Amino acid sequence: MLYLIYASKEAAIERADEEGKEIGYGYWVDGQGTRWLTYPNETADHMWALDVTDYDLDESEESSTVDHYTPLPVDHYTPLPEED
Repeated sequence: MLYLIYASKEAAIERADEEGKEIGYGYWVDGQGTRWLTYPNETADHMWALDVTDYDLDESEESSTVDHYTPLPVDHYTPLPEED
């Protein structure tokens, strides 16, 4: 797997949103349904890892990917947001 690491959850979600729009997911077309291909996970060092294995990456992003990260321990996970 390939990951991009972000300093904030918001920045990681912004990139996930961009990919969801490019794919044409229902959330972006009709305002309901799937929004993201992947959702970021918090890392042990309080950064945010986004699985971009199946994303269309630009050259800068490709050169910034990592193949692993240390996840936040299970008892500290941030729950996924509830979708309307």
